[in-house]
Amino acid sequence: MPTDPTPGPAGDPSTSRTPTIVLTGGTSGIGRATALALAGTAGHLVLHGLEPEHDVTDLLDAVRAAMRPGTPLTYVAADYGDLAAVTGLARQIRASTDRIDLLVNNAARPGPATRTISDDGNEVTLQTNYLAPVLLTTGLLDLIGRDAPGRIVNVASATHLSATLYLDDLSLAHHPYSPSTAYAHSKLALVTYSCWLAAHRPRRSLDVVSVHPGVISTQLLHAMFSIGGERPEQAAVTLRYVAARRDDNGTYYDERRPAPPNPQASDPATQDRLHDLTARLLRDHL
Repeated sequence: MPTDPTPGPAGDPSTSRTPTIVLTGGTSGIGRATALALAGTAGHLVLHGLEPEHDVTDLLDAVRAAMRPGTPLTYVAADYGDLAAVTGLARQIRASTDRIDLLVNNAARPGPATRTISDDGNEVTLQTNYLAPVLLTTGLLDLIGRDAPGRIVNVASATHLSATLYLDDLSLAHHPYSPSTAYAHSKLALVTYSCWLAAHRPRRSLDVVSVHPGVISTQLLHAMFSIGGERPEQAAVTLRYVAARRDDNGTYYDERRPAPPNPQASDPATQDRLHDLTARLLRDHL
């Protein structure tokens, strides 16, 4: 774990306030390791996963053991392949807390072997990795940083740097498809959204950043790439470090280093157009 005492929503040694943390995709891979890494810093941990609670009892027991005695742990299940479920997830989170200090949008999927359209009419990788996090964030935004500094950390990927954002074809109907292309495209959309939200944050007490957590050995990585990677615990160290920063609104991190994102993500006109398209795609769920 990082040893520097830099204050931030993941734990501020200069105050007695312990943060309410929402972590999505927290039951496997990077998310599972991050749940365990953040557990000891939380005043209330809201953990999201795809699985029903009875299937992740071992993880929840391990997370509780790492938390301060008496600290609440809330588990909520939702499938990001169903946007109505994401709307319901936001309602469940709101029912469990009246404030959020840190939201980590980590839930993601690899691109499937062939282009697949969700029941909501979207390419499934874009929906899971981009539309669902935007929908959840929008549903929780008024709770984040409302009465103290708040933070949104969107878990991206360095693959976004080589991608092109197809604003006229977000579901990749008219462009060559591959699992890695769909994944990189979705992560470019997420980084672009992060930059847009940073420029349009509803209050100055809220910082929005995105982060490439490293090349990490997970089922997600190996579903698309025949390469090795670091252990998920290494990504968890990175995410905990980035979660503890402050006054860096709009930053893209390449692991722990601020770095330029894909130029499309930094372009205000591209950001605004993606925002408008996204609002149309989500209008029935907002």
